[in-house]
Amino acid sequence: MSDALTADVAGTLRRLWWLAVLRGAVLVVLGLLLLVEPLGTVKGLVWLFGAFAVLDGLLALAQGIAYRHDPASRWRIVQGLVGIAFGVVLMVWPAPTATVVFYLLAFWVMLLGLIAVVGAFVLHHAGDAGWTFALTFGLIGFFIGLVAVMHPQTTVSVIAILYGLFALVAGIVLVVSGFATRSVARQLEHASARVVEL
Repeated sequence: MSDALTADVAGTLRRLWWLAVLRGAVLVVLGLLLLVEPLGTVKGLVWLFGAFAVLDGLLALAQGIAYRHDPASRWRIVQGLVGIAFGVVLMVWPAPTATVVFYLLAFWVMLLGLIAVVGAFVLHHAGDAGWTFALTFGLIGFFIGLVAVMHPQTTVSVIAILYGLFALVAGIVLVVSGFATRSVARQLEHASARVVEL
């Protein structure tokens, strides 16, 4: 990798690592809210998940646009658009039942997982070291969604706890991914500075 390219990549990573951390923090907060104080009403669950889905979608969209030269940026953009659409559909659905909310959440989590897995393969093919975080996030989402579909729940508190676990674990993966990106940026900057000194 040339010195200019290394410096450019390091600069981009240094400027944007916080997006993954912020997105992960949002999911961790959602997970903790749902695990510590599971909601007792469908309406509360709908609004909480709808708002967080829109916010997560906006952050994923921002990540995709900010990393637009990254091979997986299209998948982040798709993930963001799916999250925004899901959040809006969930919030405008007229009087959804617990069963409707459960299946909407299950399919959303599965779809986010599939999109992340596809993005991970694109990243892996491009030689990007971040593919492992995308794959981990994707597999967590897909399998939690799959287990949910195979074992439907209609109790609001069980739904809240199940998706709270997903949000917490997925959020932690994203936070770790963001800090790992920052670490790689620092390593690239140090390597570039050493090459310049020589």
